[in-house]
Amino acid sequence: MDITNIGAFSLVVITALVYLGFLHRVLDRMRLTKIQALVILLAMLAAGFLPNIPLYAGLSVNIGGALVPVAIAIYLIVTADTLAEKRRAVITSLIVAIVVFLTEKLLPMEPTSAAFLVDPLFVPSIVAAITAYLLGRSRRSAFIGGVLGVILTDVFAWLENIWFNQLNVPIVLGSTGVYGAAVISGMGAVLLAELVGEILERLQGGHRV
Repeated sequence: MDITNIGAFSLVVITALVYLGFLHRVLDRMRLTKIQALVILLAMLAAGFLPNIPLYAGLSVNIGGALVPVAIAIYLIVTADTLAEKRRAVITSLIVAIVVFLTEKLLPMEPTSAAFLVDPLFVPSIVAAITAYLLGRSRRSAFIGGVLGVILTDVFAWLENIWFNQLNVPIVLGSTGVYGAAVISGMGAVLLAELVGEILERLQGGHRV
């Protein structure tokens, strides 16, 4: 199963969970209603088929895979309750970007042995989701870190090509649309935060954002 199929499956599962009301607590904490969430998911899906928008020197952006998720992340930052939470979301995004960028440098681009069980295409999403959750902890910060972290990783790669390698290599932010690493990592981070947060709440009787 390639990353596009994983992304499509993830989108279907998330949409179904939202529609059936299983993620109402997550939506409440992300300041979104069920209708808003469904509209956003459908907008991301539809916009993913629109032409990419060229920006500068080979850099372009996919509307469904980058612009819409980034707009949601910015909205979540702006509507965060405290300055500390806003700062945490931004710092989480930067650290996720650095971790994913270094991971792509250190790990092989192709599996080299039968022990390499994870397709390298999935590694950025997995690393971003785990890192975003561990640093952001809240559902909102985890989603923001997952999305912005992966987008910033692509920006870092573009800057590296332009400044250090003197190469004009085309890079598309959110290149595979709604099925791409940014969307998958954002969804993965928030679902991880929800799962672990729910377990901790039940064990500790505490309250998590």
